[in-house]
Amino acid sequence: MTEIAKPRVTQVAKSIASRYRRVSLRTEPLERLVDFLPGTPDPLETGDRDLLIGRREWESYDTRKRHRAVGFQRSSFLVTRHGLRPPRYYSRTAKSDLFDKPHLGAIKRPKVVFRYKDFPMAALASKYELPVMPLLGMAPRLKATPTEDLPVILNSRLFHFYWDYFFPRKAGQVPAPAVDRLSRFRVPMLNKRVAGPFRKVRDEILELAAGNADRLASMDQVEELAKSAGVPLIPLGLTEEIIREINVPRPLGDVADVKRRGPVVIFRRGSTIVTTTEEAATYLEMWLQERFDQLRGMDREDLEEYIRMPVSTAHVVVVLQRRARIEAEFDRTQTRIDELQGEAESRLYDLYGLNESERVWLRSAHA
Repeated sequence: MTEIAKPRVTQVAKSIASRYRRVSLRTEPLERLVDFLPGTPDPLETGDRDLLIGRREWESYDTRKRHRAVGFQRSSFLVTRHGLRPPRYYSRTAKSDLFDKPHLGAIKRPKVVFRYKDFPMAALASKYELPVMPLLGMAPRLKATPTEDLPVILNSRLFHFYWDYFFPRKAGQVPAPAVDRLSRFRVPMLNKRVAGPFRKVRDEILELAAGNADRLASMDQVEELAKSAGVPLIPLGLTEEIIREINVPRPLGDVADVKRRGPVVIFRRGSTIVTTTEEAATYLEMWLQERFDQLRGMDREDLEEYIRMPVSTAHVVVVLQRRARIEAEFDRTQTRIDELQGEAESRLYDLYGLNESERVWLRSAHA
């Protein structure tokens, strides 16, 4: 009986796995290059919500106080391949007791971000920020760590292949913990002689990603956008009927979802804000998210005096248009980053000696 040939895809995968294991470059397991920081509990899940503070208040702290505020809202996770949206909420309480000395020492070091496919399995957070579960925090440990190479290598399809090939999902079996799978990945230690073309592309990626990180931060700060657009802000009660009715909202940390029906914005769990326009609803939602922790105990009159908005819907539209332009620039830059990521990966595959069929398979199977 003639033996049925195995699918070509299996043969290619085995070939790539062999090249990964036998690469001529010096490699080090990731666990030798970084410290794995334990994740802190999500304050919105386990902590006292009264202890949460908004991003604006956190930014007013000095560096020492910032190191003590390490809370991180889940919805502010990784949003692009190389960019991390800054947290909206932080915790007032010190979490230092959760970390030992090496981990605390790593907090000040520069860090980068990456993801496994579309799910943020792990991240190296921005400077002075620590991620929480389910993200894994990592910080460069050895002086020789190729910190700048890591985001490109760990975002590559080769890393995705490693994850899927060496840790396949099997029915009835619990997969190995993410930190175990990550720690064993062998990172190529590139020297200047062999890494020139790769690092030229890498540097452009990181420069563009840094600009997009700034755009992500500015997109949420509608008051700053209004000021930069020359739009004056006045107390809510003095606007031209932008808000027709407002009930005292609960802290946004308690809000599970936001539902819109035309001009009506409904904060679930009983808090309702009725607006005259969808644009005003969008502006108000973002403005409140920055300051939810400062609204406790306010009645309607207090809120109308405290909340600051553009005088009219037309002015609100100006602010949101400015935000839309930033978002469009973000998207254009992200498209260019993705193109450069593909080019950097091609340079990386050159170092591994991958042939064209292996590259095609990686692009098709791990896009």
